[in-house]
Amino acid sequence: MRKYLKERWAVPITEVGFAAFLNIYLTQLCATSLYRQDVLYLNVLLAVFGMVLLFLDYSQWKKKKQQEEEQKELLAYTNKEFLECKEKLENLSDYVTKWTHEIKLPLAALRLMNGRNQDFSLKKEMQDCIVRTENLLHTVLMGSKLQRPENDICMERISLEEAVKEAVKNQSYFLIQYGFEIILEIKDVWVYSDRRWLIYLLDQFIANAIKYRSVNPKLVFSCEKQGENQMCLKVEDNGIGISKEDLPYIFDKGYVGKNLRKGDYHSTGMGLYFAGKIGEMLNLSLKAVPKKERGSCFEIRFCDMAEHFMM
Repeated sequence: MRKYLKERWAVPITEVGFAAFLNIYLTQLCATSLYRQDVLYLNVLLAVFGMVLLFLDYSQWKKKKQQEEEQKELLAYTNKEFLECKEKLENLSDYVTKWTHEIKLPLAALRLMNGRNQDFSLKKEMQDCIVRTENLLHTVLMGSKLQRPENDICMERISLEEAVKEAVKNQSYFLIQYGFEIILEIKDVWVYSDRRWLIYLLDQFIANAIKYRSVNPKLVFSCEKQGENQMCLKVEDNGIGISKEDLPYIFDKGYVGKNLRKGDYHSTGMGLYFAGKIGEMLNLSLKAVPKKERGSCFEIRFCDMAEHFMM
């Protein structure tokens, strides 16, 4: 009760003040003749009414305090669970990082052994498996880092042309194998981003083009300035394309579009999901836009951050 009176002292003071004012007004200021008994009855009614109001206010205050205590307990429990989950996630991420690095050694040995393979058909099949496994390991490693990227971002001024070339180099094995025509229409374009994550983002779009390629596959990288504050990089291919109804959901986790369910593609829907998460992390605007002709087109918009380039 002391806490209530300390916090809500204005309520009883207001009630007493109102009762005193009403008594003075009726007995002294009004030109009415009231019997003492009438004033007594009036005071009794005011006292009862005041007690009822005080009780209702106290009930509401007590209920509010209970809710606040419950919220504090829930918040404390949630914070505790969050910290425990964060610790487990960090431990899992560390384990995945160590595991992926450990598995690279036998893969390198397997690559050397396969280099001495005299059976060309088997050699090519083994090489495909090795490269796919290395790509999957890289995806697992970057996916684990994506869970806690705050300490893994280094924003800097980078050449967009060099970043695209590096991403193409990463996927060069299958690009060469399937005879992709690469058209690079980017020159002297600089953006402010994280080089490694941007290259990995481009890897996802290139890997998507490889997986859903068509006959005489082609990849086109172009760049154009949109307005005064944005630079837009376009990644286009002539593969099976994305249906219009799938475009709004293409970056959702595990989403596989209608066109991708056809054929023997074995898509997990995680590549473009990772691309979307990286875009959010780097403050990039990603969009899959419809094409009049066959194929897919992805747009990456960079904000103009020229103030960071000033020496």
